Formats: sequence, C-alpha cells, structure tokens
Amino acid sequence: MKLIRFFLFFGLSLIILSSVIPVLAEARAVAKIAFASNRDGNSEIYIMNPDGSEQVNLTRHRAHDFSPAWSPTGKQILFASERGGKTTDIYVMDADGSDVRRVFRKRVERRHPTWSPDGEKIAYYRVDGGEVAIYTASIKGGGEKRIAIGMHPTWAPDGSEIAFMSAHTLLPIKDGFGGIQISQPRIEAINLRTNAKKQIVSEGFSLILAPAWSPDGTELAFSGIDPNDGRLGHAFALYIVNRKRNGVPRKVDVDGKNFSPAWSPDGDALVYQEETNKGDQLFKVNVAGGRSEQLTDRGRNYSADWFDPAFALPVSPQPDLLTTVWGRVKVRD
Repeated sequence: MKLIRFFLFFGLSLIILSSVIPVLAEARAVAKIAFASNRDGNSEIYIMNPDGSEQVNLTRHRAHDFSPAWSPTGKQILFASERGGKTTDIYVMDADGSDVRRVFRKRVERRHPTWSPDGEKIAYYRVDGGEVAIYTASIKGGGEKRIAIGMHPTWAPDGSEIAFMSAHTLLPIKDGFGGIQISQPRIEAINLRTNAKKQIVSEGFSLILAPAWSPDGTELAFSGIDPNDGRLGHAFALYIVNRKRNGVPRKVDVDGKNFSPAWSPDGDALVYQEETNKGDQLFKVNVAGGRSEQLTDRGRNYSADWFDPAFALPVSPQPDLLTTVWGRVKVRD
C-alpha cells in the first residue's frame, strides 16, 4: 500500500512540475525595472537593470504610455496609454514590447493598473459618471466590478486585499488633463471577500499618492505631503507604514521632493521618483538607511516597477485565493 501511495504522489508531482516549469521558463531571466520616461516630448515605457544600465524603450509609440506594471511571472507588462485617442485606457504587452493589445473592448478612462498575485485579474481606477472609483476585472477584460471610491490601487501579496488612496472629496476636474480634486486623503484597504474597509493611514496628510505593498504584505510605502513637516516646505516625501502599528508612518531618510515608491522584490529597497534640476529622475535607496543611488539622468522618469525572477512565484500562496497550479499545491502561512 505504501508503494502505491509513493507512485501516486510521484505521478502527481510530475504533473505539477510539468505545469509549473513552463511558467518559470516564460519569466524574464534577469531582474529589471520597468518605468515611464519622457525624453523627446512623448512618454514611453522603458526597462533597465536595477543599477540603471541597459535602458531600453519598449513601446516606441507616438502616444503617451505610462504606469507600467509587471505580471507576477515577468512575462507581460500592463500599462496605461493614450494611443486610442484622448481617453487613457489600459493595455498589455509582452515583456519585450511585442504583442501590444488593449485589455477592454469598451473604452473608458482607466488608469494605474496593478496585477493580482495569481496574474488572473487586474485592479485600476476609472473616471466616469463624475466619480473616481477602484475597479477589478479579469486580465481579458471581463467581469469588470466596482469595489470602492478611490484611486491608485495596489493588490496585497496574498491576494486578499487591495489598498488604495481614498479621500473625503475625490472628484474629477474637467481641465483636459485628467485632474482630480482631493481633500482629506487617507489610505484604506478593502477585503475582497467581505468588502469591509479598514483605514491604514488616517487623515492628516495634505496629499497622499501611490501606496505600494511591501513583498511580505506587512508594510505600505507611499508618497505624501505632511503639513506639519516644516523642513520639507510642504513638499512630497516618502513614508512607510506598518499596518500593525496604528497607522503611524515613518519618513524615509532621503532628500528632496520624492514620489511614487516601488519596492524591490526582496523588500530591502525602494525605487522612487525625485525632482532634480534636470527633471524628475529615478533613484533607489535601502529602506534600512544609507545613500540613495541615481538610476536615470535623461528626460523625465517616473512610475517604476521592479521585477526579479528569483521572486517571480509566491513562496506560499493561498490556495483559496489564487488560481495557479502553484497556488493549489503550496500553502500560505
């Protein structure tokens, strides 16, 4: 009987491995940072090495492309684009810039896409009906569902929540530039099973933008303006909040005006946008402290997202939240 069990387990293991190996083979072989860059009057999606070398333009399109987001395997990149006209919508392409396609058939104003950890769904915010709201949908554009009023969604690593910027007032402005009126901003997270919302960062910041989950799901980085920080002259700075510490953020020790942090896949560093005398550039810094390192120096660079194949698949996903074979086999603690 034991022998039968052994062969049954061995056979199942082969089936599982045969399903997982192709996914690994499709992932990028080296770590890359995707970002948007405006170097000739037009915003394009680029990738580069984590040290800033080998910067490559992937999109090469006359329309503005921005807000890139790596798929969990590194095979694809989501991004926002104006290539369909004046309305910004969400597109997806292969990691080498090929096979670009629009996610949705019906075009509406959609921005700031982010992937679910299993790669099956996306979240983003829509501007329609005089409101700004967070939506989810399948990567094929089906099942579009509104889940909350807010913007800048970021999907929790375990797939159970989406954090986002909420506010007392959040209204689109008809200025022709996609402007939004914001007052009393905060960061909230919505449980995707129960739809219950929990406030992570309370009101007190003049403005909050682009929250980003740490890879282990314990912290959120964001850029914000703290009116009580006189040293900054009411300028944007980077903050990290641990959701178990009553929503008290700590400021990241970097100089200047800083925006839109993104975590390194190992959770040790942040890549972010800083305003310099040569335009906005991308930098990275260790979250434990130390000198920041400049990665770009041409044009205006922003909206970074960091991928590393060593962290391409979750170590222990929740089977009931993920739909991949890996998620069904391994158990999250």
